[in-house]
Amino acid sequence: MKNISRSDKIRQIIGNISTLPTLPIIASQVMELTSNPRTSVRQLSEVISKDQSLATQILKIVNSAYYGFPRQISTIEHALVILGFNEIRNIAFAISILKVFPESSTSRYFDREKFWQHSIGSSIAARMLARALRYRVSGKAFIAGLIHDIGKIVLDQYAHSLFVEVIKRVQLEDISIYEAEQKVLKISHAEIGGWLVKRWNLPVEIEEAIKFHHRPEKATINPQLTATVHLSDILTRMSSIGSGGDEKIPFVDPAAWKNLKSLRPDLDETYLEYFLSLFKEEMKKSKALFDIFNKRG
Repeated sequence: MKNISRSDKIRQIIGNISTLPTLPIIASQVMELTSNPRTSVRQLSEVISKDQSLATQILKIVNSAYYGFPRQISTIEHALVILGFNEIRNIAFAISILKVFPESSTSRYFDREKFWQHSIGSSIAARMLARALRYRVSGKAFIAGLIHDIGKIVLDQYAHSLFVEVIKRVQLEDISIYEAEQKVLKISHAEIGGWLVKRWNLPVEIEEAIKFHHRPEKATINPQLTATVHLSDILTRMSSIGSGGDEKIPFVDPAAWKNLKSLRPDLDETYLEYFLSLFKEEMKKSKALFDIFNKRG
């Protein structure tokens, strides 16, 4: 009988699961509409308003202390005019993603609450970096930062016993999840996350950023976005926001600095502390937003 490799086994597990989550229809439509320059405020407002729960949560966030508007914003159309398509898209996407997977699991090995804290922190870090570097697609950075580790949730939910082996290896050998995955599975959460994002039909540069956020030198479609997500993950770990399942803080890959030099030619590793201080300030400003997302609206 032919031996089946661990990576093939994972592919089979994921490929055979009909319940592997799909991106909510409204989130897909919002992504599609916001990428079309001809989309009107009314069109986008009508799509979002079809999901009353989503619309209500968006308005709750828009009216939070994070934005600090002096008057209440009572309609999605008004929110779109005030904040713009990209900001509302980011909020809608974040809310939708947090609903795709169960809020918690019975696993004593993997803390999903801390996982989502890390994910939300990374999305805020990625957007902060994009803005600091004057990167024109800060919205994509936010989304890629939010779901960069989504493959861990897929493994925990759909290949749980194998994922437990990974976590045990992390604890036994004091290594990162990424390293443990290579030893136990011969495949990583980053690759699995890339498969899921491809299934969701998200932009290919977001797929690449997730797939290579641990190996930014592999990015060819949008190296700057991948480097931004790589760095945002590390900043979030350095700030002890949530947990990705291990407590390791990796070094910034030299390829990340190299890829970001096109945005800021003088950029190098000496900027790390500067970005860390910027992120800490951003988290203070974003506390209301972070808390709302973390409580799942």
